[in-house]
Amino acid sequence: MMTMTQSKHQYQNGWDSPKFLIDCVLANVNKHLEADGCVLERLEVGSKLTTPDSLRIGDFLKVQLWLEGEDTFLDIRLAEVRKIQEHWVAVEVIQLSTEDRMRLKQYITAPGAIPNQDAARMNHLFIRA
Repeated sequence: MMTMTQSKHQYQNGWDSPKFLIDCVLANVNKHLEADGCVLERLEVGSKLTTPDSLRIGDFLKVQLWLEGEDTFLDIRLAEVRKIQEHWVAVEVIQLSTEDRMRLKQYITAPGAIPNQDAARMNHLFIRA
């Protein structure tokens, strides 16, 4: 059960309802995952396009990650901004459903890939926004 202090801390940190959303398409899978997309600020009604400089390291956000040839996006319900450099945003994936994690793993796994590398790659995403 969550205490009042924990609940207040959760709300203040924004991880219960992230203010930002990144909508992106997976563009490159090498040493890490790279995507191209845009940053959206979530409003009470809808959202508005914004830039990476609206984000701060430590911000929590949602990510909709599209995979080529698929009809539905991967719903990264919670990610944390780890680095911002010019138009690049590095995020750490915190919450991704088991089903979406398996879809991503299947998409990025190349024959002969080392499983530990795939697990590490799946937890970090570099987005050009």
